[in-house]
Amino acid sequence: MTIINLMQAYELDKLSKLNLSDEEILRALRSGDVSAWQEQVPNYEFSETMALYQEGEQQFLKAYHGHYRIKYVTLPGIQRLLQLRFQLEEGKDYQLLETGIQHLTCDEETVTRLQQMLSTNWSLTKQEDGNYSVFVK
Repeated sequence: MTIINLMQAYELDKLSKLNLSDEEILRALRSGDVSAWQEQVPNYEFSETMALYQEGEQQFLKAYHGHYRIKYVTLPGIQRLLQLRFQLEEGKDYQLLETGIQHLTCDEETVTRLQQMLSTNWSLTKQEDGNYSVFVK
């Protein structure tokens, strides 16, 4: 399991939506030229992606393919991940509270991936109604 920061998670999500092969991504990272990505995804420099790549190619690929945990994530960060990574929206797919999320409706694969991604200060639990909640431990 690769440990990454929240901005790296955001950048990896944006990168995954460019439909590039692993080899195309690695070629750009090896050369240090990610300008083509920056043109396709305005407001993202992919500097955090480059930093992650510099920690090791295999570690980068594991994270790129979703095998990562975020070092520290806040509630707004979880909301953004739910929207970016899983296309889940507040009010439709979950209810936002001051200290967490409840009534999260999603499939088991999403739950597994979310659980894996969350930093250790968060607890994801199944509620009696079959939905999930995410609260600070």
